[in-house]
Amino acid sequence: MKKIQWIKILTWGALVCAGSVAASTVNESYCVDSQGRSLGICDQQGQIMLAQGPAYYSLKVVLPKGGNRALVDRVLPIERLAELNLSNGDTVLLLGRFQDSMKAFRVVQRCRADQASACAQFTPSVVKIGAGQVLETALVSRGLLKPDHDNELTAKTSAELVNLDLNVPEKVAKLAEPRGDVARQGMRPEGMLKLSSDMKHVLWVDLPNGDLHVLENRGEEGLSLVETMSVSIGKRGFGKQLRGDKKTPVGVYRLLGYLQDGQLDDFYGNGAFTMNYPNALDRINKRTGSGIWLHGLPKGTAHRPLQDSDGCVVASNLMIERIGRYIEVGNTAIVLDDQLEWVEERKAKAVARSLQQAIEDWRQAWMSKDDDRYLNFYADDFTNLEKDLAAWKGYKTRINKAKRFIKVQISDLSLLGYPGEDGLVLARFYQRYESSNFNAKGWKEQLWRQDESGQWRIVYEKG
Repeated sequence: MKKIQWIKILTWGALVCAGSVAASTVNESYCVDSQGRSLGICDQQGQIMLAQGPAYYSLKVVLPKGGNRALVDRVLPIERLAELNLSNGDTVLLLGRFQDSMKAFRVVQRCRADQASACAQFTPSVVKIGAGQVLETALVSRGLLKPDHDNELTAKTSAELVNLDLNVPEKVAKLAEPRGDVARQGMRPEGMLKLSSDMKHVLWVDLPNGDLHVLENRGEEGLSLVETMSVSIGKRGFGKQLRGDKKTPVGVYRLLGYLQDGQLDDFYGNGAFTMNYPNALDRINKRTGSGIWLHGLPKGTAHRPLQDSDGCVVASNLMIERIGRYIEVGNTAIVLDDQLEWVEERKAKAVARSLQQAIEDWRQAWMSKDDDRYLNFYADDFTNLEKDLAAWKGYKTRINKAKRFIKVQISDLSLLGYPGEDGLVLARFYQRYESSNFNAKGWKEQLWRQDESGQWRIVYEKG
């Protein structure tokens, strides 16, 4: 007996209102044989042939009778997965194979924005496809298969489905990839200066384009871009300042906790990672608000527009599950970048070496108890959110005077350039402090700023 596959397509349309997404679905069932030959559109009774194979997303385009195929190829130059001729003369085209529904929807958004007139002629939409073995008895009972041993398909093919290999991961052309998502040998985000050996991954979000890049720390081998996901950000963009402004923050944050499906309302999808917004710089700059998360899509929703959240970073539920493999709660950094620039690795390393030398000089000055040299590393606008520079100088001079010796060791240093701030870098390291009358160890964070002369100074310190 010839093997039959059944493809069910769900067409999704998103209507956004007051932070919620309403999704409408239209069920269409496509029956094809194992050679990719279409048996036409099945009726709703095709539900009995529910597939068990892998699911993915594609773009559905309806080309009117006599429509311009060349225009489709120009506006959406994506792998043509399948096509089906309808009885009214129209043709359904399925373009591309995406694991990430948000990435597929981003292609639709760009088509509408960049090629509005042409795109409107064939109204692309995101569809979900599942495939697998169907129940042969159901096909026989509906007359689609002859009930004899040498079963032959009785329906005539109405179109060809091209290269239907559902085990192959997403295959899309250049347009379907996020802007800038290419192999970057020897390249890294401009602010990616140094990662400690214990920080295996960092998430770097290109806020204007809605791309979340997962970067892997491979030690001496450098960084590797291992995955890029599409995300949705605040309705009013980015640069959060006030509670309720519906903007996503810009800055360097850590993912502090994970909320599982059962701990969340359906609106937040199947998981959420919390962030430490507002962080120290946010508080210094009087930014307000809270509850900024990286979370999934509302249950029953396949995708959201680029600017659609109340300030959170939102990924598809499948991507939230996948991204968990890269996150060590409490340690993994997420950088929300307002102007992502990729630079040669050597350029970033040069900045890192300069700052590392400044940190080493600061450490040596502290251990030598040379207060003037030590305190010269602190900027005029320094604060630790409790003391300004004058109070800090008085405090450290008094403390250091009471010590016969001071020893400071630093390890696990990470340096991340702070987006949206000129020459500012977040330094995080593990510090072991030993003195004649007090010992301590733990994580320390500092914000270092480089002035026009190249001098590095500390504008914030805690820990």
